[in-house]
Amino acid sequence: MLNTKGFKAYDVRGVYPTEINEELCYRTGRAFAALFQAETVVVGHDIRPTGPQLEKALTDGLRDAGCDVISIGMCGTEMIYFATAFLKTDGGVMVTASHNPSEYNGMKIVRTGARPVSGDTGLQEIAAMVAPDEFPHQLVAEKRGGYREVDVMQDYIAHLLTYTDVAKLKKLKVVVNPGNGSAAPTID
Repeated sequence: MLNTKGFKAYDVRGVYPTEINEELCYRTGRAFAALFQAETVVVGHDIRPTGPQLEKALTDGLRDAGCDVISIGMCGTEMIYFATAFLKTDGGVMVTASHNPSEYNGMKIVRTGARPVSGDTGLQEIAAMVAPDEFPHQLVAEKRGGYREVDVMQDYIAHLLTYTDVAKLKKLKVVVNPGNGSAAPTID
């Protein structure tokens, strides 16, 4: 049985590769697409070294379930929320372990309208679907979903700027520490 210890109340998080790995991400992609009948999903990853390979496994699972995938690449979690709503997709998955140390990784999952998926809104169902040794074959679609990369950075920045009247801002000197690094492209 696949280790599902990483399924928490609001996300999936664990030490790589014992608690989160490519197989778990692949199965999560297939289960997410089946559970929410998703046709298109946005994916992205933070700066962790294991992010790209886990995103690829997740993408393969989504595509094998017949779901089209839009990758926005390295980003912050807030950009997954934005892209899910902005691109009007059926969900989004951010490969991240948030504030945890670098040996961790995980997934934050949202569905249509960028509504978070938690333990009482589907996360436990996904955990139950991915766990069996005999992974359900019916989660594989007859036709594999497509894949494309989309740059939503300018749209995201334009959205952020709607929160204030830029013309009323006074000239400021600002020092910024982008923290984990995923925010650096947005700040630039």
